[in-house]
Amino acid sequence: MKKICHVSGTTITGGGPEHIYQLLKRLNRKEWEIVICTSKDGSYWKKFNSIKAKTYNLTLRKISLNTFFNLFLILRKEKPDLIHTHGKGPGLYGRIVGKILCIPVVHTFHGFHYEDLHFLARKLHLAADIFLALITDQHIFVSTGEKDRARVIKLFDENNSIVIHNGVDHEYLGSLSVSRNIVFKSIRCEDWKNKKILGTISRLSPEKGILNLLSAFSKIIPIMDDLRLIIVGGCSPEYRDYYVRVKGFIEQKNLTEYVRILGYQQDAVKILKCMDFYVSSSLSEGLPISVLEACASGIPTVATEITGNKDILSNSIFGVLVKPNCSESLAGGIIKMIKLTKNERDTLIQNARERIKVHFSIDEMALKTTLLYRKILSKEVA
Repeated sequence: MKKICHVSGTTITGGGPEHIYQLLKRLNRKEWEIVICTSKDGSYWKKFNSIKAKTYNLTLRKISLNTFFNLFLILRKEKPDLIHTHGKGPGLYGRIVGKILCIPVVHTFHGFHYEDLHFLARKLHLAADIFLALITDQHIFVSTGEKDRARVIKLFDENNSIVIHNGVDHEYLGSLSVSRNIVFKSIRCEDWKNKKILGTISRLSPEKGILNLLSAFSKIIPIMDDLRLIIVGGCSPEYRDYYVRVKGFIEQKNLTEYVRILGYQQDAVKILKCMDFYVSSSLSEGLPISVLEACASGIPTVATEITGNKDILSNSIFGVLVKPNCSESLAGGIIKMIKLTKNERDTLIQNARERIKVHFSIDEMALKTTLLYRKILSKEVA
């Protein structure tokens, strides 16, 4: 049996923790012993423990010599055969410690997210990524677009990189049946059960473009008064100012009766299944699991034309793509989707579901990752 240690920044509900959880659930426990170093800050901590992974509580999203030392002690004690890091902070700590302890490291890029950084910070992050690439045994990109971006800035060697798409359980999502009445009662939206629901599952942070979404929504309401917007997602402390701006915009535009921010929800997928239309307003993504889930659930989807979203909704037969950070384009895309005939929408839904089934299966993602682990470890033995 081989031991693998995943190093991740958070257990707060989101695409990253969901990606790791679904992957680990599918690893053969007769072949792999699992250790996870992450922060005990969200609901996925219990999920990781439910699959009998050995967990260590570390804050890995901020630079700290103490955290670096603690991770070093944990990995020296556990002696994993392989380290798999996710995201910026965990990737920094995990790859350096792996190099010191001579443990091979796989790193997954879940999106670069440089856009919300000022010039100097962007340059420093880029320099760090280029340095860390030199001590990484294998890079995983969750979308072709992300790998293309990395290739432009010469971030990796073609021989040690691979695209393994994020995946979702399309069979479960396609067959899941929920009662709109019950779900809406649980989230205190009973008065909306007969309205058209536009929704998004997204944390409240600048790169998710929520202010742009609200601006677009404010342009639609005067002509579609029966439309309502549900935002499923919370706000971490570092983005508190952004949350205040979002709430202020809602009040300023008199959208209080049209918009509900639900915060983090355990049963987000059940809420998703009650939406009539899904929207992703992001400015930057890796490969958004929420968009994959929406398509697999049969929810017509409008998304910004950025890396990740483009990998999923590659042309107009799968969904509607709009200009990023442009409220007029986003409003136009949402109106276009709503005005499709039932036959047109049903065709789009079927096309999107089939695309998820063929290209973004969770089982395929887990299999490709497992094969990569074996390949790296076989090189170490040789």
